[in-house]
Amino acid sequence: MQKANNRIARRITFAFLSFGIFLTLVLGLSLIVAFKTIVTSMLDDILYAELKHFRQQMPNMLSPGHFRSRTTTIYISLINEKDYNLPAHVRDLDQGIYDLTHIGRDYRVLVEDINGVRYIVKFDDTNIHELESEFIALVWICSLAVLMFALAIGWKIAHGVVQPIKQLADQVIAFKNKLNESVQLSGFNDDEIGDLAHELQHYHDQLRLLLVREKEFSSNVSHELRTPITNISLAVEILSSNDSLPPKERERIRRIQRGINEMVELIETFLVLARINNESNEDCHSRKLEPIVRKVIEQQHIWLGNKPVEVNVLEKSPLEVSAPLGILDVLVANLVRNAFKYTERGRIQVLLLPGQLTIADTGMGIDALTQAQIFKCYVKKDSCDPNKVGLGLMIVYRICERYGWRVTFESIKNQGSEFTVWFSA
Repeated sequence: MQKANNRIARRITFAFLSFGIFLTLVLGLSLIVAFKTIVTSMLDDILYAELKHFRQQMPNMLSPGHFRSRTTTIYISLINEKDYNLPAHVRDLDQGIYDLTHIGRDYRVLVEDINGVRYIVKFDDTNIHELESEFIALVWICSLAVLMFALAIGWKIAHGVVQPIKQLADQVIAFKNKLNESVQLSGFNDDEIGDLAHELQHYHDQLRLLLVREKEFSSNVSHELRTPITNISLAVEILSSNDSLPPKERERIRRIQRGINEMVELIETFLVLARINNESNEDCHSRKLEPIVRKVIEQQHIWLGNKPVEVNVLEKSPLEVSAPLGILDVLVANLVRNAFKYTERGRIQVLLLPGQLTIADTGMGIDALTQAQIFKCYVKKDSCDPNKVGLGLMIVYRICERYGWRVTFESIKNQGSEFTVWFSA
């Protein structure tokens, strides 16, 4: 979460810095353009002023020649003899104002024709250009300093903005996977983040109440179902004790008994799932899985009946899992029962390896359409098949999700399936 907060702070800082760069560039370029424009305008005014002053001082000066001061040189030539006594670097210039460089010096030049006389006013602006370069360098140095200052201020502002978000995230993470506990999101101002905290608090309270009601309903319904199931089971036992029953009737009784066993297991599963988020009541010490597997196989063997199926348990390495006994019973029972129900002949192998349990069968397999939704609730395997995947695999998936395990499968239609539960990361 710290990295995510830093990313938010970096984005805010980057946006602040980008805006600062944009403003600095605009301001710096505006200053440079303004400076150049003012300097150019001043130089042009100086050229025209020098020409005007020269003509006022020497109104009758018409002979060719040139006059020079410290920064200004004025050339005079008759228009029809303009090449006479004019330097080569200004000889071919037409009327107008020019910037030129001669012998390492920069000049601003005005060419003006008045009453048949050409006047060329040349002003040495080398020092002004040097001053202009210094001004541009100063502007960029100041811009860089402003950007560094903006970066520091932006980083501080970004962390100030992100701090309440981080506080909210830390409080939300603190009650992650503890939906049945009451939490209080506090310490926020009356702003958008405070509103978000309030809505999260309300959402959590509503979700907690919903989970409590769900668990209470599952627990109450399961307990209420135990009594009629027990009565039916006792009645079946009494019927099965009659030795005079014909084989067909005895087979029907066995089918009833299988249905009763499945309902009993489903009720126990509901009771376990009703307690699945109540960690205070869970006995999560490490347990060997091999005895649980053998017990479940014996309990579920009724689903095999007289089918020619060989069942093997292979423990290549002791497998221990930290979880409540009821959870492990439900997990293994659902996987084993599916293998027993959908395997008509061949072999079922239960393999225990370090950190994983694999149950492979040579049964009917799972078609591609069903595979895409295999862990969803009560998926039909085939429209013409009365059997269904049922709640079993959905319950397996939910248990694995709750305890941080992972369940995977491979299946080929009419060749078999293999389910693997990975108990370690």
